[in-house]
Amino acid sequence: MVEKILKKIKSLPPLPESVSRVRQICNDPEGTVKELVPIVKQDPMFTADILKAANSPLYGFSRQITSIDQAVALFGMGTIQGFAISYAVRKSFPVTLSPYGVGHSHLMEVSTLQNALTLQWGKNQVAAHRAEMMTTSLLMELGKVIASLILEEEGKTDAFKAAIRNAKTLEEIAETEKRFLDITSEWIAALMFKHWKFHDTMVSMMRFVEHPDEAPETLRRHTEILSVVKEAVPFMQPLCEECVQSAYEKADRYGLEAQTLHEAIEKIGK
Repeated sequence: MVEKILKKIKSLPPLPESVSRVRQICNDPEGTVKELVPIVKQDPMFTADILKAANSPLYGFSRQITSIDQAVALFGMGTIQGFAISYAVRKSFPVTLSPYGVGHSHLMEVSTLQNALTLQWGKNQVAAHRAEMMTTSLLMELGKVIASLILEEEGKTDAFKAAIRNAKTLEEIAETEKRFLDITSEWIAALMFKHWKFHDTMVSMMRFVEHPDEAPETLRRHTEILSVVKEAVPFMQPLCEECVQSAYEKADRYGLEAQTLHEAIEKIGK
């Protein structure tokens, strides 16, 4: 099954030139948010998506955001890069998540929740690689797109849907995916990152998000934060009571800020 997944990933179309330009700016130590604005403005639908997100109560910005310049500046390079990649994926090939029993809009809703929680709670707990962590936080569920395509091709959609329906926590979802695919969607996402030649730090964050203790020391805190975020906002039942409690326990175990986590979850859960 893993070989079929790898073959499917290798067949993915390249990301558009606009995304390449966004990535180039974000990876340039001298790149600026201001340079991103003209690229974002090239696509009115993408611009509308960003403005809609900026005015969502999830992010808690203190005023109405009316210009894309404001939105890009508030979100920062990492989140804008994540939005650009996510938007390009949705445009480049069909996104079907029927094996998970949800529509394609659910993917963006969960990813936005994860990004908002990372922005409000996790971003200030790391000094380096913040942008890469913010980008990754918007793309952690991308592996489920490939997982869905494989499950459909293998005729396992109904069986998987029945099995995943009762999965609440991150661990339960991972166990179900491994039972049907021999690999988790987090690993699939890491392989997608590698295929598209994303920054090595992003590949590592995604690869070790399930087991942060195995991550390189320089990225361990980042993967711990992302792991807690995914625990609180799992794909099937985001912010369920059991999931949130598990996230608090994991944050405490990792020595991460517990009080601010509670406050951030309260904000995005309203």
